[in-house]
Amino acid sequence: MRKRHVLGFFDEIVRTPAFLFLSAMFLCGAVAGGLTGLIAGEEDGAVQLAGLISALPAQALKSVLCALLWVILPLLCAMLRPAALFLAGLCAARGFVLALTVAVGVAQKNGIFLSVLTTGLPAVLSAPALLAAAAMVWCASEQRAAGRSTALLSDCRIPYMICLALAAASALLRVLCAALCSL
Repeated sequence: MRKRHVLGFFDEIVRTPAFLFLSAMFLCGAVAGGLTGLIAGEEDGAVQLAGLISALPAQALKSVLCALLWVILPLLCAMLRPAALFLAGLCAARGFVLALTVAVGVAQKNGIFLSVLTTGLPAVLSAPALLAAAAMVWCASEQRAAGRSTALLSDCRIPYMICLALAAASALLRVLCAALCSL
C-alpha cells in the first residue's frame, strides 16, 4: 500500500464537505464577532479583552497553551454527540473571538495596528490549523460511526501534529508582534 504525502492529505481534507461547512461556521462567527467589536463601548468587556493583548509578551507560555487548546478541543468535541454540532460551534466561537479582538482595536482607533498585527497576522496560521484539525476529526468520527475502516485516524497523526505546530507558531508570532509593538 502506497503512503500518501502529508500535503496530499491536507489537500484531501480541504476538499471535504466537513471542511467547507466548518469554514462557513468560522466565517459566521467572525462576522458576528466583528460586528460586536465595532459597536463595543469603552465600558464593555470586549474593550478589556483587547487590552489584554498588550500583556502578551509577559505571558508567552499561556499564549502557546491557549493556542494549542483551540486545536486540541476538536478531539474532545468528537467524543460528544452530535460531534458535528460541537465542532461547528467551536469553529464559530474561534472566528468570533478573533474578529472581536481585531474589531475592538479598530473601533477604538488607537490600537488598529496593534490588534491587526497581534491578532490578525497570527490568525493566518491558527485559523487554518483549527479548521483542518476539526475537519480531520469530523471525517474520522463519521468513518467510525459508519463502521468503516479507521485508516483516517492513523493517517492524520502527522497532519494533526502539524496543526498543533502551526497553532504554537501562531502564538509565538503573536507574542513577538506584541513585543515589537510595545517597543
